[in-house]
Amino acid sequence: MQWLTTTQALESLRSSEDAPVWEQFCGHFRPVVVSFARQFGLSAADAEDAAQEAMTEFVKAFRGGKYDREKGRLSNWLFGVATRVIMNFRGHRPPERLVADKTSGTSFWELIEDDRGIEQSWDIEWRRMVLKQCVEQARREFDRKVFEAFELYALSGLPVEQVAERLAMSRNAVYIAKSRVLSRLRELSSGFE
Repeated sequence: MQWLTTTQALESLRSSEDAPVWEQFCGHFRPVVVSFARQFGLSAADAEDAAQEAMTEFVKAFRGGKYDREKGRLSNWLFGVATRVIMNFRGHRPPERLVADKTSGTSFWELIEDDRGIEQSWDIEWRRMVLKQCVEQARREFDRKVFEAFELYALSGLPVEQVAERLAMSRNAVYIAKSRVLSRLRELSSGFE
């Protein structure tokens, strides 16, 4: 998937009715909404439907001029749209079905989240999406061996000696690979938002 900052995504949506622009936008942000919906007891099919509806409502409102960057981040606005749509989906299901769908709880009241818990769940999903996008972009930018050294050492937690031996690199080269990729991930993350 092509690298796309939130600014680029919004500008593309504002100026184009093209299906590829819509697909690219949804490819970035829809998985966050689906995962978020699943956390609130929606089935896989309902979560997909809720995500589609949330994305459609978001774009209509955005093109209607209702999003103002000065008032907040894209993630916050999308959170509001997604939460409203998901709660509507949940509201159309009987409480017994919600309880039956939740394997860890036996009470309807266990399904009710406080506002802070809902926001935290969204923030976690959003950060995962941003990290995934940034890691994929960094993977495309770095030499395969450099990125693999980063993955093995920083993400998989292998000792530097094992990584160096496996990739026929010096220990110092592994440290440098980690540092370079982490630095780029920070840049990509701040640019994404």
